[in-house]
Amino acid sequence: MSQTPLISTTDQAAVEQLANRLPQSLMIIAESGLDGAGVARHLTHHCRSDVLTVSPLPQKNTISTEQIRDLTAMLRTYSSVRRVVIINPANVMTESAQNALLKTLEEPNPNTHFLLIAETSTDLLSTIQSRCQQLTLHRTTTSQDAKMLENTNLTPQEKRQIAFLAAGLPLLITELSHDATKLAERQAIAADAKHILEHPSSYASLKCALRYTDRASTLQLIDILLRFIHFQLKHATQPPAMHQLLQKVLQAEKSLLANGNTRLALLKIVL
Repeated sequence: MSQTPLISTTDQAAVEQLANRLPQSLMIIAESGLDGAGVARHLTHHCRSDVLTVSPLPQKNTISTEQIRDLTAMLRTYSSVRRVVIINPANVMTESAQNALLKTLEEPNPNTHFLLIAETSTDLLSTIQSRCQQLTLHRTTTSQDAKMLENTNLTPQEKRQIAFLAAGLPLLITELSHDATKLAERQAIAADAKHILEHPSSYASLKCALRYTDRASTLQLIDILLRFIHFQLKHATQPPAMHQLLQKVLQAEKSLLANGNTRLALLKIVL
């Protein structure tokens, strides 16, 4: 039995349609915190399938050309059932690995399907993207988030904090509601975001921002900054400076999603 993926009600019909008629190549775009892997698993269970998963090897950050070549060799062997290849995360394939995969996508074996999971398609070759149908997952609704937090042993205040800090991201909601350490880490990022928001263009904000050196934590900081800004714009009359800050943060997010320099992206926000 497959476990129902944690997805937005917006996406449920599209996912079921794909499950009933799986395309030869599908790219699942799921930002961090969305259940792209759960959707992929769900799609494989509507028909008896031999599932092959390709991910970075232990102690590695990328999917290598050798892994894709090994996969290609495996696919040349006989199988009496449908084969589904899940590549997760697809965006960490090296360029040569992507080119090796492209040859297989262009000349697919009968009864073989590819599911590529990525936070964004920008790291993938345009030729890979053009070969894949695309499913972009949306964030879950407020009511869905509240339901996920219903049966937890959290205080009302903790539930409100998680609902705000992880709004629409079901995997993150689940993680924060079960891991006090992760929740504390997210609360610390929220404190930094609040400081930057309240003291823009200050030395203290610059010092705070420069503590973030990796892409993942920086995107978390930006995500929370955007939550604070949208909340203030929605609930109070704000000066033009708030709208200007919003544009700066959106530009920084766009730069990071396109593999821009982390430090430069943050400097554009706080300077």
